[in-house]
Amino acid sequence: MKTRLGRLLAKVRVLVGPTFRRFWVSVAFTVAVTTTSIMATTGRFSDDWELMGRVSLALLAGLLTSWCTILSWERRVSSGEAVSSDATPDATPATGNLAALLLSAVVAGGTFAMVNGMTFVSVSRHVAICAFLLLMFFIIPNLRRTRSFEMYIVRLFSQAVVSVMFAAVMFLGLAAIALTVSALFSLTVPSDFYIRIWLVMFGVLAPFIFMAGIPGPEEVVEDHSYPKILNNLVLYVVTPLLTAYSLILFAYFAKILITWQWPVGLVGHLVLWYSLVGTAVLYFVWPLALKNKWAEAFSKYFTIALIPLLVMMFVSMGIRIKYYGITENRYYVLVVGLWVLGSMLYLNLSRAKKSIVLPISLAIVVLFSVLGPWSSFSVSKWSQNRRLEGLCTKYGMIRDGSIVPSSEVSPSDRDQIRAIVQYFDRYHDLSDVRVLPQGFTLDQFDEVFGFSYVEGESGEPRRVQYVAGEYSLDIGEFQYLFHFTEPFRSTDRIHRLSQGDVEAAYDRDNHRITITLAGNLEWEQCLTEFVLEIQSKYGATESAELLPGDMVIEAETPDLRIKVVVVSISATVDPVARQTVVHEAEFVVLVGKVGHSVTLQRNAR
Repeated sequence: MKTRLGRLLAKVRVLVGPTFRRFWVSVAFTVAVTTTSIMATTGRFSDDWELMGRVSLALLAGLLTSWCTILSWERRVSSGEAVSSDATPDATPATGNLAALLLSAVVAGGTFAMVNGMTFVSVSRHVAICAFLLLMFFIIPNLRRTRSFEMYIVRLFSQAVVSVMFAAVMFLGLAAIALTVSALFSLTVPSDFYIRIWLVMFGVLAPFIFMAGIPGPEEVVEDHSYPKILNNLVLYVVTPLLTAYSLILFAYFAKILITWQWPVGLVGHLVLWYSLVGTAVLYFVWPLALKNKWAEAFSKYFTIALIPLLVMMFVSMGIRIKYYGITENRYYVLVVGLWVLGSMLYLNLSRAKKSIVLPISLAIVVLFSVLGPWSSFSVSKWSQNRRLEGLCTKYGMIRDGSIVPSSEVSPSDRDQIRAIVQYFDRYHDLSDVRVLPQGFTLDQFDEVFGFSYVEGESGEPRRVQYVAGEYSLDIGEFQYLFHFTEPFRSTDRIHRLSQGDVEAAYDRDNHRITITLAGNLEWEQCLTEFVLEIQSKYGATESAELLPGDMVIEAETPDLRIKVVVVSISATVDPVARQTVVHEAEFVVLVGKVGHSVTLQRNAR
């Protein structure tokens, strides 16, 4: 028995030993991160989640730093820069880990101090620093190396998938065992137990398996080692889907050029995430391009197809910035979009293309976007201050650098001023507003600006939905009823219902209801105007059940009496750009002929 146990332990030592010797500091950090996460979610420190959250975030930055330091040390050793010729082989990983321990402790301590208060700025800065370290994790081992950077990424991605699958199987197996034992032996297993198992499997086991597959400094990753499953997934699933998505975006781009109606805050995110995913997929396509014509064509034309879509994104973002100024989110979209555009131009124009240039430039962009006077936070505060000062100057509210209250500000500009002050209160500090008096609080808003502050009112686009309550109608004056239940699911742009010589129609593109008699236009009404009227009456509410009378539109022409009852409607309202897009609507149109006897009839399509 002892002999078998000894052999088993020897096998475990052979499998685990090399990885532990190479990354023992990183393993320690994974254990520490998992422990603090367990304490924050299920332990006695769960009430003090902010403290444990700060510790976990700091340790995560330390883990990434340890990887970068160890890989950097290995690269220097392999090139003969770090150790003397008489150094023992075992001393090399030990020295690298000691250096990693020291540097990681410094980074973790600095990160812990930085995320004090867990504010929007500090957490965003932490995320950017971790993203920078993760990019450096890929870059450092391949600097001045001749091996394929793309195959290195393929290798790490494959290892990550294996690690996650292994951890998932272990978690499901252990959870099933615990559930079975509790059911058969009438034992109570707390739900926290399963959370702890999940955290251990994905916080310790998965990273350890992943670290075991990180190529060594001298290891060459050959093209023939490209996994067959990943090969088929990239060639026959991912790239066709990206191609179809590209065609959809180009069709949408063509629609915008024809109608010249730009969408409300949608294009930027659609194109940005598509371009980032597509750029990442290129690293999996390039190794296949030499032996597959489809991969070669995709890698060639995708970089060209992205450019006009990015231009469309910049125009859309320019419209948003014109009305709302720069915020952190818009800053990131612009900066990352410019990086993608620069990368595509580099890949198309450069003769000596080096794929490692893309992550290096992205790492620089990520770091500089959260540090220094050009950071997203500094630029956003400058932009919003400038926007607020412009609005106040418009009404003569700034005198000697201070705000003078005014009651003459228009409702839309009041919303914008409230939104700007609300932005500083939520994401920064009210002391960052240059024109506000020292020590200003929201309770003093009415006194300082001359109108009240209402939480939630904003100049940003918002989704609204209105529903009519229970109602009854007098239909004695009407002969025809047209019930539009699913006009947005119709394949036709214009949805028509008719009865005799009366026709009711709804145009989905311009959101307009029209009534014709014997082919002649009698009356028309745009639903966007109806939504804006509701907004002006009920304010910035986003969802409400309205009084029946507020959901009725009445009109009369020389020949017809018309009543439209809106049952429900949802739309996106942009109060500053004065754009409204109706997404769904259900309504009933009642029509009666003037001077005719009344008979209620059922409509026919």
